[in-house]
Amino acid sequence: MNKLFPQHSDHPLFRYFTDDERRKIEKIGEVKTVRANNYLIRARELDSRLYTVEEGHLDIVAKDTVLATVGPGDVLGEVSFIDDSPRTVSVRAGEENAVVRGWNKKTLSEALAFDPQLLAKFSVALCELLVERLRDTARRV
Repeated sequence: MNKLFPQHSDHPLFRYFTDDERRKIEKIGEVKTVRANNYLIRARELDSRLYTVEEGHLDIVAKDTVLATVGPGDVLGEVSFIDDSPRTVSVRAGEENAVVRGWNKKTLSEALAFDPQLLAKFSVALCELLVERLRDTARRV
């Protein structure tokens, strides 16, 4: 963990946000229900939204194979959010509905631009999330 900010939460994106900061960012996001067996993200599509799972579970799918299942607190779409690349995998709800909160890159970036401290906290948390994913991938290889 970094030594710049105190940790306030165990949520990967909001770990350094105060409760007020977290509420501010959550308000910017759009809550969406993903119906059972429907897709939130499709591989190869261009979309730079960032998502967090609020309720239920979603399957990470590549070539009709479920690679992983994610649930409340998990973050999705961070790579495309950062570099505007096409999605690499698909994400669909399992047998039950799931609820996600999504942020449009432009809207979130504009909101964070007016608060450098909040932008820094978000950026550090996002970097740590990517490092955790990289380390997890390296352990599995």
